[in-house]
Amino acid sequence: MPRSAPQAARAALDAYAAPGRSALIRIRTAGGEWEGGVDVERPYRAASLLKLGIAVAVEDGIRDGCIDQDTEISVLELRARPEDHSVLDLLDPRTILRLSDALALMIGASDNTCARWLSKLVSPDHDPDSALVGTTTCRSALDLLRAAADQDRFPITAHALRHSIRNSRIPLGANAADVIIAHKTGSLTGLAHDVAIIECDAGVAEIAFLTDNQHDTLVTAYAMGICTREVLTAWGLSTQSTVSVDGE
Repeated sequence: MPRSAPQAARAALDAYAAPGRSALIRIRTAGGEWEGGVDVERPYRAASLLKLGIAVAVEDGIRDGCIDQDTEISVLELRARPEDHSVLDLLDPRTILRLSDALALMIGASDNTCARWLSKLVSPDHDPDSALVGTTTCRSALDLLRAAADQDRFPITAHALRHSIRNSRIPLGANAADVIIAHKTGSLTGLAHDVAIIECDAGVAEIAFLTDNQHDTLVTAYAMGICTREVLTAWGLSTQSTVSVDGE
C-alpha cells in the first residue's frame, strides 16, 4: 500500500536522524498542515544564523531613526581580514558601500566583515574583534527567519534572503524558476545549519536543520538536501534543480 504524505515525510526525517542532528519541518498546503521534527528543542551554537538577528536590529534601528540608512563606508575602512574570505576582497578598496549594500552582503553572502561593522552600529559597545556567539533551536531559528523574511517590516533583509547564494543543503532540487526561497546557512567546524522557507504554487514548506559534532559536514549537508527533497515530493511540492555556497 502506498504511504501517505505524512508517513513518507516522517520516514524521510527518520532516515536523516543521527547523533548531533535536529530538524523541524512544517508544511502548509490547500489540503492541510503537517509538522514533524527530530530533537526539536535541543540548543545549538547559532553560528551565522545570528546574522539574521543583526539584520533585523539594523532595520529596526533605521525605522526608529537610531541608524542612518544613508550611512556609507569604503571597502578599505571595513578592513576585511584574511580569515574572513570576504566577498569584499573582489572589490576595489576605494569602493563605497551603502549601509543597505553591507546588510545585503552580510545576509546574502554571509559576509563576516560586513557583520562586524553592522553589529557595531547596532551595539556601539560591541567589541568588533570578538566572535558572535549565541545558541538557538530549530523552532527559534524558524521563528527568526519568518520574521526576517517579512518584506514589509524588513525589506532589505527579506530581499537578501530571497537572493542569497545557496548551497547543496535545503535547496537541493530547487531553483528560482521553481520556488521562492528565503534561506540562511551557518557553518563552523563540525557544524552545519540550514533554515529556509520554500514557497511553491502548491504550498509552503518551513524547514530547519541544526547540527553539531558532525564528522563530515558535506555528508550531513547532502543528507539535509535528500530529506528536504523527499518531504517536498511527498507533499506534492516537487522542484527540479539547485546551486549554492554556505557561510561561516
